[in-house]
Amino acid sequence: MQRAADFGPQTKDRALAAMPTGAMGASVEARPALLFFIDRQGVGRDCISEQLASVLSEWRVEPLSEARELHQHVNWAPSSVVILNTHGESMDNPGVAGEMAMLAQLAPAIPILIVSERCDLREVTLAFGLGARGYLPTSLAISEVTAIVRLVAQGGTYIPANILASLLENRRSAPAQVPGETKWPCRFSQRQLQVLERLNEGKQNKVIAIELGMSEATVKVHIRNMMKNLNVRNRTQLVLMTKDALQV
Repeated sequence: MQRAADFGPQTKDRALAAMPTGAMGASVEARPALLFFIDRQGVGRDCISEQLASVLSEWRVEPLSEARELHQHVNWAPSSVVILNTHGESMDNPGVAGEMAMLAQLAPAIPILIVSERCDLREVTLAFGLGARGYLPTSLAISEVTAIVRLVAQGGTYIPANILASLLENRRSAPAQVPGETKWPCRFSQRQLQVLERLNEGKQNKVIAIELGMSEATVKVHIRNMMKNLNVRNRTQLVLMTKDALQV
């Protein structure tokens, strides 16, 4: 807890002084930043929320059981943050993906931190692909969590050290890539790549079929074959797995 105490609370006068001229009236006080802690498990939700509130004294911590409860809160400060505790669920779990989609709909401008018992490269990649700005393993101390909350609120991003090390190691050990060659463990036809590019642009099957001069059924066949080759279960996973490779 000593480390967290080093982040001294911002005084009311400093908070008001930081606001643009004309952004407040004579009797209007600065709104505190909100920290939404979303956790379906009630006991853990309340306990962790209390710990966060005791350290982040300049914030208002709001415990929620699910993302849809965000609609009850409006006009929150721009520096607000959402923490979603996924426990042991994977980021590609339909329930977790649904919560992320709901957050994107209700609070598109608020950064999201994921707390998870899983901490591997695949999960972190999926989390950031779904819009997360930070990934927190449950092994972190509460003082480290609060420091990361402040970091993300100021526009930063947090990736666990072991994941960064894995990324650097993969980069060092990866063989030189031939321009135009994909990084996937399989080869796609030119037609499949054309479909894949349009999938990554968010286009529907009907639009892809019109642009490529093929039937919608053929588009579905291409998508199904690519999903099978990459061992993914849906088109969202297909897009997330191939996004970076297509940019290369």
